[in-house]
Amino acid sequence: MNSTEEFLLDCFKEKPIGNTDHFTWFITDIGVVALFKEGENDEIYNKNVEIEANNMALDITKEEKEYLQINDKRLFLFYS
Repeated sequence: MNSTEEFLLDCFKEKPIGNTDHFTWFITDIGVVALFKEGENDEIYNKNVEIEANNMALDITKEEKEYLQINDKRLFLFYS
């Protein structure tokens, strides 16, 4: 596990900024994290992430999006 992965796992110990239908949202020093909730296929997550970010008043349209799987956690990391 690299230092970025360790950092992201540590951020999940903090209070999230909110929850939407498919994600739990965190703000970190390296970007915005959308942690997947279980029960849906990847296509549903990819299709809904920008809509749900908008519902949280987060503008991620100009950010880079990276999919990561760390241990049993799946997430999108948005960063500039």
